[in-house]
Amino acid sequence: MRNSVEKKTLMFGLVALAAMCSGCSLTPAQNQVSPRTQSNGQACPSDDSGLKLPAGFCATVFADGIGHARQMAAAPSGVLYVNTWSGRYYGNDTPHAGGFLVALQDKSGTGKADVIERFGETLQSGGAGGTGIGIYKGSIYAENNDRILRYSMPAGSIVPSGSADTIVSGLPLGGDHPMHPFIISSEGSMYV
Repeated sequence: MRNSVEKKTLMFGLVALAAMCSGCSLTPAQNQVSPRTQSNGQACPSDDSGLKLPAGFCATVFADGIGHARQMAAAPSGVLYVNTWSGRYYGNDTPHAGGFLVALQDKSGTGKADVIERFGETLQSGGAGGTGIGIYKGSIYAENNDRILRYSMPAGSIVPSGSADTIVSGLPLGGDHPMHPFIISSEGSMYV
């Protein structure tokens, strides 16, 4: 039952984020309200969320099946970064290959991630994923185990090409919730 509730919560979070982001697209053509939605208040044709929304709003499932998503951060470029996690809370299931961090991008303007790329620590490299994720001055910051890592992003790419720098280490892993959500202020201070 807990897994079902977590999946529904994750799905709602991704749908809500997609609904919020659908109005803040970077290209003017994608930012226009469809005449159908505007005139009669019906949901857009690609509405597959199963949510009942007020007139003028629509939502799509932006991404599904990416793993146990914990937190998300949206880059100015429109790429959505997600930190996923695996462990005893999820029945020690097998995490996705390629890394616990996921970059999601909607290149076609359909409200769905059509580019999904993984990066970061893997189970094989000793990672277990994490919760916290943030973007500051073009770098991706993500929690993994007892550390917060910084991934520098090369120009024109949505995922890093090199290894991460450890920014914080030695965070506690005991207790019932060994996760480390964080935020980075506009001045660059990190609060864990």
